[in-house]
Amino acid sequence: MLCIICSDQDSNCILRRLPRYDIFGDRSNLSAQTAVTEFICVNGTQIAYRKIGKPSETPLVYITHFRGSMDTTDPLLINTIAQNRQVIIYDNVGIGHSDGTVPDSIEAMTDTTVDFLSAINVTKADILGFSMGGYIAQAIGMDYPQLVNKLVLAGVGPGAGPDVFETDRNAAQGPGGEPDRAPTEDYMLGVFFYPSNTSLAKGRGWWQRAFERNVEGEERKDFLVGVGVGAQGVAIGKFSADSKRYEGLNRIDAPVLVTNGHTDRLMGTGNSFVLSQQLPSAKLIVFPDSAHGQLFEDPIEYGSLLDIFLGN
Repeated sequence: MLCIICSDQDSNCILRRLPRYDIFGDRSNLSAQTAVTEFICVNGTQIAYRKIGKPSETPLVYITHFRGSMDTTDPLLINTIAQNRQVIIYDNVGIGHSDGTVPDSIEAMTDTTVDFLSAINVTKADILGFSMGGYIAQAIGMDYPQLVNKLVLAGVGPGAGPDVFETDRNAAQGPGGEPDRAPTEDYMLGVFFYPSNTSLAKGRGWWQRAFERNVEGEERKDFLVGVGVGAQGVAIGKFSADSKRYEGLNRIDAPVLVTNGHTDRLMGTGNSFVLSQQLPSAKLIVFPDSAHGQLFEDPIEYGSLLDIFLGN
């Protein structure tokens, strides 16, 4: 199923018929900005994580993007999702508050994620993977299907296969994106958002929200810098070139929601379409006036769509 979300002017748009959340009302459950950071030892390495929202039978696990950490995760998106289910976010090995060295394979990141969930006694979860996190989510769906209830793959394509096209290798390059320092606002707006006034305005709102978490006594951990950036880049390259990962998509028997913006220069909107076509049970939603970071443009509406897909 392909759904192209319509413009704000369309009175029949599904988004106009979605439930609206009072995110400025009772905030007792909405604590991405203040949730306690917990730690657990996974394969000899301390992994940091947070649980947001009321405990639920099937929590949603959010797996973040290239260079992202828990502290830079959009709190409005997490808080919206957490109104109806528990959300678990974490820093993989070598990221943010977690110890260790960033591995150079999606498989290693996947194994850590699975072992982490086992360590905190999560036996089945909904999984939302964005960008690089979408590769990890795919690998979990293929290699550990018993762990997955439903998958959401945002801003990501499959491994190498028929109809998959290579995106511009320089799309992620440019001033402000150097690996030895944190990305700048202008850089992130350029790679995550569409170059329209409306999209960029929403991008600036996302950028401000990404810095809302500042907990007294806790050192803030922003975007990944240093050699780990290169390791993540290698991991992304290997997965995207792996034909076995394309062929293995038919092993994902869980329902999948694939989303993207209409102009994703990093992963390719067309590749998200190819991804959805290779999955046994998938829906595709493409957002207009949007790009790679579509889930951060209108996080309340995105959370509402997730609520419908996840069955609440």
